Amino acid sequence: MNYHEKSIIENFSVLLDDWLNIYQQTRKPEIIAKIVHEIKNPISLIRSTLQLIEVQTPEVKENMHWSSLYEELDYICLLLNDFNTLNYSFNIQKTCVDVSTLLDSVTKYFYSSAYSKNIHLYMTKSKDLPVISGDKTRLKEAFMNLIKNAIEATDENGTVTVDINYLDSFLLITVSDTGSGIREDRIDEIFKPFVTYKENGTGLGLPIVKSIIEQHCGTIEVETKEGEGTSFIISLPINTEQALQVQ
Repeated sequence: MNYHEKSIIENFSVLLDDWLNIYQQTRKPEIIAKIVHEIKNPISLIRSTLQLIEVQTPEVKENMHWSSLYEELDYICLLLNDFNTLNYSFNIQKTCVDVSTLLDSVTKYFYSSAYSKNIHLYMTKSKDLPVISGDKTRLKEAFMNLIKNAIEATDENGTVTVDINYLDSFLLITVSDTGSGIREDRIDEIFKPFVTYKENGTGLGLPIVKSIIEQHCGTIEVETKEGEGTSFIISLPINTEQALQVQ
């Protein structure tokens, strides 16, 4: 890597640090959005530079660290996209959502990844569950995030359960795993942006889930016991249409 290329990456690192510092000091969406935009520009430049180097010096791809450069860029892009989602109070595109059918589809999507870890993944549900008014895409994003996390937290031969039922005027969705659980001193931190205990986590997944659920006038709670597993319990009002109108 020559001086110019090294300088690009070093300058980008400084810019990213500045961005994180500003995030801690301000929550103004327009400022943060501009910073995200400014960070994406050097990312594109770095990626283009790497591709140019590959053309001019093909043997560089044989370097064991070369592919990790692309992986880091992909990680930063993921972080930026997640952060942009969290930055704005996004508009809910309301339609009639059959949450039972949606959860069934999302659960089946993860069958192969669960199978590859020899994890038992299954869904239980009550009969005749009502539909709600909400944003199907956003709810799907929240459910996928929780199930993905549950599978990642569960060891081989463990179990991940997705349950949906209703109580009074609320749908209750519970995603449970038999993983290692969450330490008691970390429970209050898990919904805070950039807090992560995973090696490759962005620390934005659960804050986004919480934001999505709250945009639907719902709540999300966590029950966990270290060494035994974790359950995330989502409560969504069935009369979401009325709730959104008065929000």
